Order: sequence, then structure tokens, then C-alpha cells
Amino acid sequence: MKTTLNDQAEFVIVGTGAGGATAARVLTEAGHSVILIEEGAFNAPRDRPRELVDAMAMSFRSMATMATDSIVPMPLLQGRGVGGSTAINSGIIWRTPQEVRDQWTREFGLGGLVDEGFDRAFDTMEDELGVGATQPDVAGMNNLLMQRAAEKLGLPGHVMQRNTKGCEGNNRCLQGCPIGARQSMEVSYIPRAIEHGARLHTGCRADRIIFEGKRAVGVQGAVRDVDGRITGSFDVRASRGVIVAASALFSPLLLSRSGVRHPLLGERFQAHPGAAFVARFDEPVNMGFGASQGYEVPMRERGFKLESLGMPPDMLAARLPGAGREWQERVAELGHYAQWGSIVRMEAMGTVKASFFDRISVRYEPTKNDLLKVREALLLVGKLMFTAGATEIYPGLACMPEIVKSEEAFVGAMPETLKRGDVHLVASHLFGTVCASGDAKRGVVDEHLAVHGRESLYVMDASVFPTNLGVNPQHTIMALVWRASAKLSERTLERRAA
Repeated sequence: MKTTLNDQAEFVIVGTGAGGATAARVLTEAGHSVILIEEGAFNAPRDRPRELVDAMAMSFRSMATMATDSIVPMPLLQGRGVGGSTAINSGIIWRTPQEVRDQWTREFGLGGLVDEGFDRAFDTMEDELGVGATQPDVAGMNNLLMQRAAEKLGLPGHVMQRNTKGCEGNNRCLQGCPIGARQSMEVSYIPRAIEHGARLHTGCRADRIIFEGKRAVGVQGAVRDVDGRITGSFDVRASRGVIVAASALFSPLLLSRSGVRHPLLGERFQAHPGAAFVARFDEPVNMGFGASQGYEVPMRERGFKLESLGMPPDMLAARLPGAGREWQERVAELGHYAQWGSIVRMEAMGTVKASFFDRISVRYEPTKNDLLKVREALLLVGKLMFTAGATEIYPGLACMPEIVKSEEAFVGAMPETLKRGDVHLVASHLFGTVCASGDAKRGVVDEHLAVHGRESLYVMDASVFPTNLGVNPQHTIMALVWRASAKLSERTLERRAA
């Protein structure tokens, strides 16, 4: 028997990731009533599985199989569940680079959001979420080896800033922290918002926003069980506003299904695609211990960032070359491998649109210049690995040998240009499909993150970024939403008082 869920509050928020959770934290503590709608489930730290496939089934959208529509598909990694992608990332924290803030102010009229209050939001969040440098006792050799190599080569590397409290170096960030040390939204701002009165409804897929004239007054959709079967419907109403925080992929689709029209809706999709190498070392690395990601080398002037990246053993084994006895011998040495990679600030822009049978179509192709940056970044990753003492590298590039045993051979084998089919790129930082601008011709939402041409409808997630950041976006999402939701609360309280 199908049931109907009805509820009402001042604000309805669709999505519980970095954007939705931050909006809920700010609004509830300002005294507003809030309903949170989440398509996925709430997964407690103790329920997080160690096995990668089980973890993907629990917390990744489409078991991490979602990809771009192209001849060479690019996987698009995104969380699904309370906490969104914050529940499956490595907790890397970066404040918005100053040149990005300046551009957003100068070209898109967002100075009211990225002002001094932006910095105060960063300060508050960093205190609440335990942001700090990765400590030596949980660094692990995968990170320390990269640090040693960067220092030898004189590169501008540093330990990562992460949002953790009591990290034990379990190297299970990607599966979901088993002890709740990483302060992702399902263990931090969502519980905090609930303590202040927010109501969370999970298993609820938002299908459309309800309007009365131009005013958004609620959200309707289907209630589903853990297997995706529809068990009912929901109808939640908002007296003050609807906040869409469903991600750069699904926020534009929800707006479109609800009748919102704008030439830029679903356009300007941007990302930080990356690739990684695995290397063997004579000394033990023991990737299973340490922060999943703890060291980075930012090269902003060159358009990329190098990172350490720990992997679960089952995924690491799949990256090793060979077959039969040769592969088995390599698997027997799982403790001797390191993985480092890069993310690239690409100039490419794509589109996100609805497809047949309610599916999503993402079209996105790196430019020739982007592939040159990928080559440069990977060349530097290889040099770092050999500098650190690697005995052989497994590039995983179609244009190179499976195994390379020296830096000279590695540099010699790297082609002058990479073709798209040469390299396996994965994108986990996604933004730009509901661009923000004070000019309605240049943005879908305005300087308050309110949808142009509508009333009481806001978008508060990575989709509003007008440009590519070049650094991990979670902290910027949260600070931008903090400022927008704080200003929304002020305006609401003023109207309530009047």
C-alpha cells in the first residue's frame, strides 16, 4: 500500500550535501523551520562496509558508473545519500583562491557574497569542522613519499588541510569513514540542524517544484525504498522558500522539469578531471594505513594540482599489470605500491540535459590545451615517483608501455601530445550548470542565489559557480551557501517583523 508524506516548514531544502547541509545549519540556528529532502539513505559510520563494491552500492550514485556521453566516456563520481559527496571524499579543504573571488566580483557581480563575511564563514566552519593540517602520525608512507620527492625537486607542496576530528588513518575515506572522524555533513551539520529542529526525510526523490504563479511554494516527488521501488509520494510545502541543492548534475534537471527556463540552464558544465599512476617501491608503503589523501602539490599557474591518493586493496589490485602468475606475484606485494595523481583545471565546458527514460546526459570533452595540461601533470607525477625511489611505474596510458622502469624511459615514452583515448580521466569535482550572476543574461541565479524571474526559489550548491576553481570545491560551496543563507535569513526576519 502506497503512502503519502506531507509536511510543511518555512524552508524546504532539496539535497543534504555541502550546500544543503550548510543552508540547514545556518537557517535552523537563526530560528527558521526547515525540511530536508534526500533521495538516498542515512548511512551511519558503523554501517560503512570496508569492501569497495559494497561501499559503492551504498554511497555512490549508480555505483560510480555514471559517465559522460562520448566516444571515450569519463566517469563522474558523486555521492548519493545523506551527506552527498562529502560522505565519500577525502575531506580536503581549500579556501577560495583570491583571484577567483576577484573574478566573481568583477565579472559576475557576486561581491556581496565573497566579501569579508565570506572569510568569517570560513573561520567559523573551520573551527566547527576541525579543519587542520594532516598530522604526521596518520600521514602514512603514501603521503610521506610524495612529500620527500616534492622537497627534493623544490616543488611547492604541503600537507593537506582536512576536516577531521580524531582521524586514525584508516584510509577508508572513499568508502565512508568507519569512525565518523571526517566531518562530512552526515556526521556534522545535518545532525546539528536536526538538533535545532530540522526534519529530514530520506528516500525522497524530488520530481518537481510547486509554484503558485512565479512563487515556489513546495516540492513533490516519489518515496522509494532502498532498492529504488516507489512506495509512495511526498508533498512538502515551504512558506518562505525552496532551496535546491541537488548538485551540478541534478539541480538543473529539477529546475527544468519544474518549468524554469533560461538559456544557460544546464550549460557551462565544468570539472577537474584527473588521472593517476601506480608505482612499486622496494620499501613498504602500506597504503592501507594513513590518510586517504594527505599531501598535495598545487601548480595553479600551470593549471593543475598533484595529489597523493590511497586506494582500497581491491581497487589497487585491479590497477596492477600482468596476468596469471605475473599478476599474482604483484598482488602478493600489495604493501609496496603507491598511487599519486593529478586534477586539472580544464577550460572545457559541457552540458547537462535530461535524456530518454528520465536519464541524464552529460556532454563534456577536454580541449587540446586541456590534454596538454594533463600530459604535463602526469609527466611531473612520474618524475616525482622515480625521485621518491620507485623501481617501476604502471602509467595506465594507452600510448605507453604497461611497465616503465626508469625516469629516462618514462620521459622518452611519453608522447608530445596525448589523444583523448590515451588517458583514463575521472571527474569528481563538478560545477557550473546553474551559473550565478547579478546580470540575468549571464546567470540563472542572481547575487543572492535566487533564480532570476522566480520568487522564493534558490539554488545553493556547486552548480552556481560561474568559473572553474582549480582547487577542491567543498569549502567554497559551503562558504558561498553560508553567506547566501545568512542573508536570506536576515531578509526573512525583516519581513516577518514587518
